[in-house]
Amino acid sequence: MKGLANLRIMAAFVVLLFVRAAAEAQTFGLSISNSASSILVSNSVTYTINVTNLGTGLEDALVTNSFSSSVNFLSANAPFATTNNIALFELGQFNAGGVVQLVLTVEPLQAGPLTNTITVIGENFTNLTSTNVIVQVTNFVTEADLGVSITGPAQAVITNDWMTYGVNATNLGPNTASNVKLTNTLPAGVILKGVSPTNKTFSTVGSNLIFNLGTLTNGGFANLQFTIEPTNIGTLTLAASIGTASIADANLTNNLASTNLMISDYLPGTLVAVTNSGQVLNLQNGLTEQSILLSNTGANDVPAARVVVSGLTKQLFNAVGTNENNPFVYYSANLAAGESVSLLLQYSPRGSFPFTNEQLHAFAVPMPDWTPPAATTTGTNLNVSRIVPLTNGNMLIEWRAISNRTYTVVYSDDVTFSNAMIAPPSIVAPASEVQWIDYGPPETISSPGNSPARFYRVFLNP
Repeated sequence: MKGLANLRIMAAFVVLLFVRAAAEAQTFGLSISNSASSILVSNSVTYTINVTNLGTGLEDALVTNSFSSSVNFLSANAPFATTNNIALFELGQFNAGGVVQLVLTVEPLQAGPLTNTITVIGENFTNLTSTNVIVQVTNFVTEADLGVSITGPAQAVITNDWMTYGVNATNLGPNTASNVKLTNTLPAGVILKGVSPTNKTFSTVGSNLIFNLGTLTNGGFANLQFTIEPTNIGTLTLAASIGTASIADANLTNNLASTNLMISDYLPGTLVAVTNSGQVLNLQNGLTEQSILLSNTGANDVPAARVVVSGLTKQLFNAVGTNENNPFVYYSANLAAGESVSLLLQYSPRGSFPFTNEQLHAFAVPMPDWTPPAATTTGTNLNVSRIVPLTNGNMLIEWRAISNRTYTVVYSDDVTFSNAMIAPPSIVAPASEVQWIDYGPPETISSPGNSPARFYRVFLNP
């Protein structure tokens, strides 16, 4: 080891090769690549060095990396020694045809060209190999304005609801930002049920979900949706952050976003739901339908109601949410003490199945917010081709559609749409034309036949 230390000193300060009298000439290959040709001061650059033995064994060979200006040595894939901006690797002995790969990462400390002179030397070979790699280090700062925002759920959240919120990342420019990282922090007391788009992979560090969004150009964006199940009553804080080391962010005030969400329990009230019809196949929509009777058997009015359906072997097609893996629908109007209302449940795929009243669970809830976009007061972004009153008091509307896109129906009893409401849930178009029937609750607050007038608009969702 002492002889090797002396050899390192020779390699670092004097490029001098002693050749044994009996040493035979030999050949070897040297190649070098670097991770970037231009970087900012205090960013890092990685060098990958390959030394190939094309002849006999290399004995006590060293690779020296001599930098032209000051650097911090950050990491390497093999032990190395440093002195005066020089890194030294001992190759040891490896046989003919062998390859040694060295990976070295450094951080330049000043602007200007950074030259790394890589040299292979040894005590038993005659041909010295050396090469230079130049990386331009600059103080030029690329600016961009990364931002993040959070969109919470529109409805009140009850414990064990599956709720979805959106996290939106943007680059407001003026330059492109690469290697953009978005961190979504999950609060305590929630279960992560899913992330959309499903092809967005992430790493988990504690309660943080970290996404590499890659490159966001000027005006670029990425939208993520998170579905969680809160398990406790109280306030949840949803938070997200965005950033990258590749640019200087011109506005740090929008790099963090958070919102508080109140998780509550069901409201007081005594509600009962029972079936009041058999299961009927509707040939027009291909769904199995069944009417249920929702009654307020308590002494007080309730602002709205929710019916949760458990133990289903079919999909509840007109469900608007999920609670603890069970779908539910809303009655979005006041239900007075002693009052009852019929709701139509729709199931798919079609076909009858066993069902009992014990699968219906009714609860009092705050009035859901079905306020549509402000644009509904002035128009629509597509044309409704037909509105047809049916003989049973229901209303059929029809529009041209794009298959698999999502549409929202908005209705009102005022032609100006001053009191418009969304008819949940949104509809995924199965084909190029959609027919939707207004049956009344739970999609709308009453049957069209019981309203003095009803007007409709349809919106294509983003």
